[in-house]
Amino acid sequence: MNYTEIFHEVVSIMEKDSATCKDMGAGDFQKYREQIKNDMSEKAFTLIVKKYIASFGLEGHLSFGNNHMKALDFSVMRYEDSLYVISASEHSVMKFKDKIIEVDGQTIEMCASLNKEFLMGETNERQGFLWNQILLFADCVTVERDGKCLEIPLERADGGTSEERYSFRDMGNNTLLMKLLDFDDEAAIRNLYEECRELMDNCKNLIIDVRNNGGGSDTAFMPLFEYCYPKEKKIKEFMPKEQPVAINYTERNCETRLKMIDEFFAEGVSDDVLPFIEQMKAQLVQNKGKGLIVDESENEEDGIDICGRTLPETVWIITNERCASSGEAFVKNMSYSPKVRIVGRPTLGILDYSNCSVAVWNQFQMVYPTSRDGSIDSGEGMGHKGVPVDHYIPWTPVHLEKDVDMEYVLEQISTTRGN
Repeated sequence: MNYTEIFHEVVSIMEKDSATCKDMGAGDFQKYREQIKNDMSEKAFTLIVKKYIASFGLEGHLSFGNNHMKALDFSVMRYEDSLYVISASEHSVMKFKDKIIEVDGQTIEMCASLNKEFLMGETNERQGFLWNQILLFADCVTVERDGKCLEIPLERADGGTSEERYSFRDMGNNTLLMKLLDFDDEAAIRNLYEECRELMDNCKNLIIDVRNNGGGSDTAFMPLFEYCYPKEKKIKEFMPKEQPVAINYTERNCETRLKMIDEFFAEGVSDDVLPFIEQMKAQLVQNKGKGLIVDESENEEDGIDICGRTLPETVWIITNERCASSGEAFVKNMSYSPKVRIVGRPTLGILDYSNCSVAVWNQFQMVYPTSRDGSIDSGEGMGHKGVPVDHYIPWTPVHLEKDVDMEYVLEQISTTRGN
């Protein structure tokens, strides 16, 4: 397929298959189509389609990529009119704490003005994740490092940071810390739960760090419900009635989603999750070709029909603007518990449209949502807001020197213990 044909199919997916079709249709695709030439460079074509996709204003669950282009090997946060490198791979040309003051000779403010589609109107603090799309096409940056001003060509290295995905630590004083960078590997996560089971059962304070948690499967955090909710009544009684979810059962979506489910659970499914997976597959087969319809499978009797626990007494969840998808679904579900305290910054806010499908054209791929949450209709959508926090801690460059969010939680625990 040539570039014009690929773009035509991208537009068709937005118009028919994406769960955003009811609200946004195909968007203003004409102005992007006019820029596409079949003899243009691969990089230029990728940029145009990315800008078209970004014009819908959805983060995370709607994207277009090119496997021939290496991903950035560093991450940034914006503070005022500078970008700060908050992480970098071992072989990256960028270094932790680098202060980027220009991109391709343009100030950060000017660069932001020229790339409004990518930044989607977000505040500076919530732009960090979105700057990846801009820096991906940049040739060089000007940085302040160790008192010097350097111009650095952006050569991308293979590999990312090597931070451990799942871990726990006994912090002393009846406090357990659990870190979950994603909910992808359900088997590994359940092994982690078993390893720290005795500590979980007996600690007074449980800290769950889901900062930068990019998501995975909601079933991976199901065992944490009983620890995050109190004992006096069933968990479902604390939670509000869920809004109906509409699923777009087009032929393309059903065929692709069935294949994705089989691939994701190729190594087996736990007994408690199997009925849920079988029901999902049956619905895809039964509704194939019917388009966007409301899922009526849930009723008032559904919900988590168990009680919580006396211990831990308090659960502290630390989150941020990079916590997304199943990561923020975890934060949202636990936020209704009276013994949970959420600290940090609101999550990314991409749950309005979920359950992604993928379309592939050789090196190009498009990720798009197939479900639409009813909270959009009641004005309670999460887009550009995320799950709110109980204790907001703004990001500043001080976060590069110490873990401000964690220090706050530990101080609160110490103060409470002292009283």
